[in-house]
Amino acid sequence: MAETSNRPYAQILTEIQAGIAGSMTSDIAQMSETALKERIQRYITDHALRCEVPEDRLVDYVYHDMAGYSFISRDELFDRPGFEELNINSWDCIEIIVDGRREKTNYSFLSPQHAIDIHRRMFRKTGTVFDDAQPHATADIGDGIRITAAKAPIVDRDVAISSSIRKVNTQTISRDVLLDGGTLTEQMADFLVLCAMHGVSMCISGETGSGKTTIAGCLLAKASKTLRTFTIEEGSREWDFVRRDPSTGKVINSVVHTRTYPNKDNPALDIDQEALVKDSLRFDPDIIAPGEIRGREAFEVMGVSNTGHTVVTTTHSNGTLDTPERIVTLAKKAFDMSDTTLFTMVARAFPILVHMETGADRRRRVTEIREVTGYRDGQIQSTLLFEFAVEDNIYDGDDCLEVRGAFRQLTGISTELQKRLLKKGARRSELEPYINVRE
Repeated sequence: MAETSNRPYAQILTEIQAGIAGSMTSDIAQMSETALKERIQRYITDHALRCEVPEDRLVDYVYHDMAGYSFISRDELFDRPGFEELNINSWDCIEIIVDGRREKTNYSFLSPQHAIDIHRRMFRKTGTVFDDAQPHATADIGDGIRITAAKAPIVDRDVAISSSIRKVNTQTISRDVLLDGGTLTEQMADFLVLCAMHGVSMCISGETGSGKTTIAGCLLAKASKTLRTFTIEEGSREWDFVRRDPSTGKVINSVVHTRTYPNKDNPALDIDQEALVKDSLRFDPDIIAPGEIRGREAFEVMGVSNTGHTVVTTTHSNGTLDTPERIVTLAKKAFDMSDTTLFTMVARAFPILVHMETGADRRRRVTEIREVTGYRDGQIQSTLLFEFAVEDNIYDGDDCLEVRGAFRQLTGISTELQKRLLKKGARRSELEPYINVRE
């Protein structure tokens, strides 16, 4: 057959797909990578196919468009060092976040329909429906990869698809890494550990990707060495605090990791965070750690904290001053109680509030640590203990090179918090740096 040249890749792909599928008696998805690539190569050779894709890469391109996730699996984007998230704004507008920095890419799906087909393939792996009847879906597609996607008509027809594909980091970041990276100071880190180890619950707030789960994980990794820890996560597992003796392989600490379980056949049988928070009390925990409170489980989380259990959790809010209202709003989804009752509960449940932010330089920092002292006259009473004060932002063109600022300790902890820490076993010497504060 005469050689075919200068044909668009999309046209070549369509021909190969039709040619191979027409000669097969089984599903392509059941074929091994090696077998399918051999069949693709044979078809290309027999039909002398050529296009703008280099000849030595054409088989790989076709394979990943037929059976993989197109350029996503072909170029192993999830395994790229520092990969955090792939943001598909539309079929032909794709961004990647690596080490906290967002950048545009030259990647594009071949067409709007191609983008939808690849996303359906991702969801099919988990049995998640993603079609015109259900144009929005969330799923874990393996190895800590979580995808949320929306297709037309939720997004415009010419956009076709929008999705966020995030890699969950299951490795606990060490305290030293956080200190070296300027996330917080040694004194701030020691204070948060002191609270977690001695019965003081806390809620860590921040926007998506600000590092709140990382900070919580660092604290819980330390606490779980000696305290029985019960974790609750929704979707992917991000925490792993089980420690084993390197010589025997036996577990040497006491950790129970749990995840929610949505029942696709009968939603009434869903096991959600609210149910797991209730169950956690039956496991004799020292620390209960819901990964993130985002719904009606907020009421149960406040409840277990107010029964004497230590809670370390996260939520979305604009700052420590906004966090109590955020939790109360979520708790009202379960019980529409008076504001006075709920704000009093949240003040007692979370004596310490922490806020994370991503600066203009894309570095994540603890920007606030606040002590909540009560609720009076319709207002949360609190004191800002630590803050990161921004002095200036240094730019090179549109890129912020540096956020200039300083961490500051503003005031000491209350007498009530001192008593609470001492009753839970803290040493007086451990409290001293947080009582006598020097300017």
